[in-house]
Amino acid sequence: MQDNPFETRREFRARRLVVGGILAFIAIVITVLIFFRHSRSSPLPTALTGLFLYGFFFLFNFSGLSRAGLSYHRLFGTFPTWRTLGQYALWVVPLVSVAVAATYILYLPLSYVFPGFVKSWYLEDSTVMIWRDGDNYVLANALNYLTIVLVAPVMEEFFVRGILLTRWTVKWGVIRAILASSIVFGLLHTNVIGGFCFACVMAIFYIRTKSLFVPIFLHVLNNLTAWIAVYFTMNLDTPASYQTIAEFQESWWIGLIALVIGVPCVILFCRYYLPKRDWRVPYLSDFDNSP
Repeated sequence: MQDNPFETRREFRARRLVVGGILAFIAIVITVLIFFRHSRSSPLPTALTGLFLYGFFFLFNFSGLSRAGLSYHRLFGTFPTWRTLGQYALWVVPLVSVAVAATYILYLPLSYVFPGFVKSWYLEDSTVMIWRDGDNYVLANALNYLTIVLVAPVMEEFFVRGILLTRWTVKWGVIRAILASSIVFGLLHTNVIGGFCFACVMAIFYIRTKSLFVPIFLHVLNNLTAWIAVYFTMNLDTPASYQTIAEFQESWWIGLIALVIGVPCVILFCRYYLPKRDWRVPYLSDFDNSP
């Protein structure tokens, strides 16, 4: 039987991802300073920065994964039928509703206590999805679409659900690995609570289906839905529909509607999926000493 790269002496440790992330960040800074320092009027450098960040991160971790003997086929599993993907796709609407509700749960109270923080962190400094002007803005939008809708879902599911979840399952067991990897995922997103909930659902779907293609597919649909929502707001140069704290606070009813839709879906999900106690992370399911 093939050695388990998450348990042998050549094991791939989670701290290597941190090192890879630091190296990727340094590489991005150098790239921007060399090639994009005179392109302040164009959104193209911003779009390329996001794409290059994922690329550098993968490159700096690829060698470690290869040395550890990672089996990509075992990690990804088999591609499910389109009927199965269609059934799981129905969860996109509840996922979006929970994400919207989580945004208001987190930022609406904070907007009354720390309005400056919410304005700078959420309303102004969130990731821009679509630009209306600037040099090469059409190309920048195409690259941003590629990064947000396609590259980010594949990379994030591969490293968070595939690598982190599996590695931490070896160390701490499935439940704590789901929670820990979901916390990491949430902290990497502006909507921390929504990101955490989304990550927990993706981890459970990965474990249940034994296929990483299912969370990747749902992640793509989720990001595509966000992209389309931004497009139809017609406020294309900001990720939110509000430019002031007052406008955000006046839209509380949107969060309430999302909460009303999301809560029954959360209850349904918990009743249907959480009683499954025989969970095993797909990569470890064929090893005798897996949790």
